[in-house]
Amino acid sequence: MELVAGPLRLLFEIESGFLRRVCLGRRELLRGIYAAVRDENWRTIPPQILDFQPEVYADHFLLKFHCEHREGGIDFRWDGQVEGHSDGTIIYTLDGRAHATFRKNRIGFCVLHPIRECAGARTRQVRVGGEVIEGRFPSLIEPQIFGQSPLRDLCALAHEVQPGLWAELKFAGDLFEMEDQRNWTDASFKTYCTPLALPFPVLVKAGTRIQQRVELRLKGAKGRMPSARPTSRRTIVHLRLPGNASKWRPLPLLGLGMATHEEPLCEQEAAWLRALPLAHLRCDLPLSQPHWPALWRRAVRQARRLNLPLELALHLPSDLQAIPDTLARTLAASGVALARVAVLREGEAATSLVTLERVRRLLGRWLDSVPVGAGTNAHFCELNREQALGRVPWQEADFLFWPITPQVHAFDDVSLVETLEVQGDTLAKAAAFAPGKPCVISPVTLKPRFNAVATTAVASAARPDSLPENVDPRQSSLLAAGWTLGSLATLSVNGVSAFTYYETTGWRGVMETRSGSPSELGFHSVPGGVYPVYFVLAALDGFNEFAAPSTSGADQITTLALRDRLGRRRFVVANVRASRRKIQLHLPHGAWAVRTLHEENYLRYACHPEQFIREAGEVRHAVSSKLQLELGPCALAVVDELSDFPNQTVRGQRRPKHQPVCSTDSSP
Repeated sequence: MELVAGPLRLLFEIESGFLRRVCLGRRELLRGIYAAVRDENWRTIPPQILDFQPEVYADHFLLKFHCEHREGGIDFRWDGQVEGHSDGTIIYTLDGRAHATFRKNRIGFCVLHPIRECAGARTRQVRVGGEVIEGRFPSLIEPQIFGQSPLRDLCALAHEVQPGLWAELKFAGDLFEMEDQRNWTDASFKTYCTPLALPFPVLVKAGTRIQQRVELRLKGAKGRMPSARPTSRRTIVHLRLPGNASKWRPLPLLGLGMATHEEPLCEQEAAWLRALPLAHLRCDLPLSQPHWPALWRRAVRQARRLNLPLELALHLPSDLQAIPDTLARTLAASGVALARVAVLREGEAATSLVTLERVRRLLGRWLDSVPVGAGTNAHFCELNREQALGRVPWQEADFLFWPITPQVHAFDDVSLVETLEVQGDTLAKAAAFAPGKPCVISPVTLKPRFNAVATTAVASAARPDSLPENVDPRQSSLLAAGWTLGSLATLSVNGVSAFTYYETTGWRGVMETRSGSPSELGFHSVPGGVYPVYFVLAALDGFNEFAAPSTSGADQITTLALRDRLGRRRFVVANVRASRRKIQLHLPHGAWAVRTLHEENYLRYACHPEQFIREAGEVRHAVSSKLQLELGPCALAVVDELSDFPNQTVRGQRRPKHQPVCSTDSSP
């Protein structure tokens, strides 16, 4: 629901109670306000909105509703009210009560501040007791150290929107503090209730009442305010290829994780994986588990079958004396090539110098020419914190590594796409504290692989009627393909050395297994077929350089420009919005071949991906150096530059396999 409060324009999600994108003209003041219920392991209990009563007018509104968070033993219900006034004031109130006794880590409001507008902006915080502190939002990612937030004990927080104009927030009902959510690749700073320095989890008794209030006001020299009229959603996206040769850079090394299920690769799966431009296969080897030798043998078999070196994530036991005596002999005897070794240890938030040195001594000559890295298996947050505390041996390591997942605090499609804005910020922060050190992002997964912040033991097995917590049903969706394209682009542009995405097959892979998945659990896929994300990775094949196209109006469009050794170019473009988008490509004059993957034709190619890859596509000419596309919801387009004679062989070599082949029969 699009709403107006005087000069402000905003969105309200009726199904979640999430207030989003509070904007003054084109400037975003707040990314969002929402109420969260987190259990003792920081898992979010989803809201259910009931009895929604809107009163909406031209320049003000009043929304009333009832919300319930009920899951397992948790039962918290509240009445919500959102007021928007004609002077730009917005007030969000919560009045709730626990209807059961349960343990919680947080109940209440979270306020999100947009990164691009707020990073480095002036702030004015008012702490409980009346102390006023002038400062700024951090530019680089602030380490998350409990009790040391520079913005804490807040009853009010304002930031400068433009010279003389401030957006002021007032909080009531709890203590608030701020954290830099870029530590988890959320595209926001978050001001939240209940400081983390206080003990958690906390027992909430049945009948406990919780009341909170967040108020936003514009303060200072308002002058002439921009119009709050809704912006057009039909804006054409303009994409331009880089004209400067220096903008083209080598593509980072791409890999996949080994599947965590135990089904072996069939010949068809192995063939499709060998068709991707992969540089390594990741294997996680937990030495405290008795089955690690069998896991290593399986990894070696798969690496040989795919003709790939292994990226070995070596998980040492917390007691270094418990490292198996046979480790070095077992690894060396396999004869498999290693791309790198990422060193981890149980109980360590990030690799320590002691752990790094122990691995080098233990494996000795076998690692002489293999890069050995330090990092974390949790989130960039842990690496950033441990580095700030002086515990990361980045100078002694050959590279730094950390994983990325877009779903730590929010799980909806919009929030998922927003994380693409800040994945590169983790690389910028690493470059600041470890200049010149190669960085590896491994792995990238849609869902966290495990709960890194659980305060109690979390059952690893899924309920029979639900997917495991580390599985996202969107893995097999077109949205996941567009998100992955955006992730590849932003990490490449920001200087990643190598990255590992997902797994080979299965629920968390790039293709389904032969046996398929039970659709009644909500995971919809084609048994034995590839997921849409496979086509994104396949689009990189045959190309050695990339560039970020210049854009305008590219909200919720992801794109990457590619170039091969002969200078021919490719555009890969995805629409990650649930509505159609018009895109205008500004291209050199000539013929271009366009192939699209969308919800109407995906099933045609799922079990025959080579047909899409080899398809000639629709040959179109850039008129006045412009070519227009229209992409449906979450659709993907591959646009190839053609020579005058597409079927001719290049002198002295075969035609690159990425170039579309003209065919008289393009039927599936």
